[in-house]
Amino acid sequence: MPLSRSSRWTFSRPNANSKFQWPAAISLLTAIFLGGIATADQPADTATDDSLVEVLNRVEAEGVGHTEAMKTMSAQPKSTDVSTSQLFATLNSMSDAKPRAKNWLRLLASQQIEAAESNATTEADMRALNEDLLSFFNERAHDGDARYLIYRHLVDRAPQRREPLLEQAVDDPFIPLRYLAIQRELDLAEELEGEDAIEAFLRLLPLARHPDHLRDITASLKKLERPVQLAKQLAMIMQWQVIAPFGNKDSEGFDQVYEVETKYTDSPLDTKLTNQSFAAKSDSANAGETGAEPSGDMLDWQSLATEDNAGMVDLNPTYDNAKDAIAYAVCFFELPEGETTDVQARLGCINANKAWVNGKPVLSNEVYHSGSSIDQYVSNCQLRPGLNSVLLKICQNNQTQPWAQDWHFQFRLTDSTGRGIPVTVVNVAP
Repeated sequence: MPLSRSSRWTFSRPNANSKFQWPAAISLLTAIFLGGIATADQPADTATDDSLVEVLNRVEAEGVGHTEAMKTMSAQPKSTDVSTSQLFATLNSMSDAKPRAKNWLRLLASQQIEAAESNATTEADMRALNEDLLSFFNERAHDGDARYLIYRHLVDRAPQRREPLLEQAVDDPFIPLRYLAIQRELDLAEELEGEDAIEAFLRLLPLARHPDHLRDITASLKKLERPVQLAKQLAMIMQWQVIAPFGNKDSEGFDQVYEVETKYTDSPLDTKLTNQSFAAKSDSANAGETGAEPSGDMLDWQSLATEDNAGMVDLNPTYDNAKDAIAYAVCFFELPEGETTDVQARLGCINANKAWVNGKPVLSNEVYHSGSSIDQYVSNCQLRPGLNSVLLKICQNNQTQPWAQDWHFQFRLTDSTGRGIPVTVVNVAP
């Protein structure tokens, strides 16, 4: 089943709050900020439980499920009646919540933290609450958004906590926290000189996940005359077998299924694919109302490798800046032993594109010349021990403006944190 067309930008600067679903939740916000909507006969110590999360998870766009969610939320205690057990029940429930439900739970937890502080009548009570919050934050198995909420609260209340909290977060599994921690370390490293600076940057290199941080580190090391290759640190795939140009007149080739796709999806681990020639125009692309016949031109695979520091593969030099054209790029590779098989495919491409991993569609973006960045498009996918493959479809249109001439891509595989997986390319030369 084909993927829906979409574009997804990733690795934006961290934001503690994802987009809030205002149309579905505005009434809930009003009710909560006005002091809760519990009635007198509701028990004061009702804890946030799985049933609340289950109801909130059913809330969808355009207010679907909102009424039931409001009814369930109304059963939550007033802010003045909140206990620490209810607070931590809410925080724990975020691990099972979908993004929209998590927005609601985040708001509820924020109010509960403030209520718990108000209910702390002595310094000992406040100290105990902060110790409990810190203990929750330090347990990395807890939901990242819940931990980030606590981090923001602790730092807002006592800014001096920021340094020790971030100092221990350089390898945190929650990327927004790790981002802040790495940025702090980078700022400190910039103040160093000579071997001390080199040592600091090299220590951060395997810990960084954001492409901007990796770019900054490699640039700093280059200035210090200790160059490292950014593409290697990102684990970009640098060697491909490419076949082009297939027809893309009027950008109709994006949905055209050329025989390359069919052959690949039927046998995605057959390395003999690159020994075959394919027609530049298919019957269905040339027939139709005009009755035109296939051109008969046959295309062959070529080996294409890049030495670009960011792993960008430029198709223009090889295919003479072709227009109304499609290129297919395939790579067969071995997954290192013991490496995770739950991965993410990450593509940077200024052209319309599709991607398949082990024969399964993972990306589909009909977007031309709107910009390109590392990890521009991201999708979860599955690898297998041993041999795997990826096929890319990179589409160029017929625009002649100078800014519309690029025809290139960069691709890598990562774990869920953005750590690049250094696969071993086993392409068979055509």
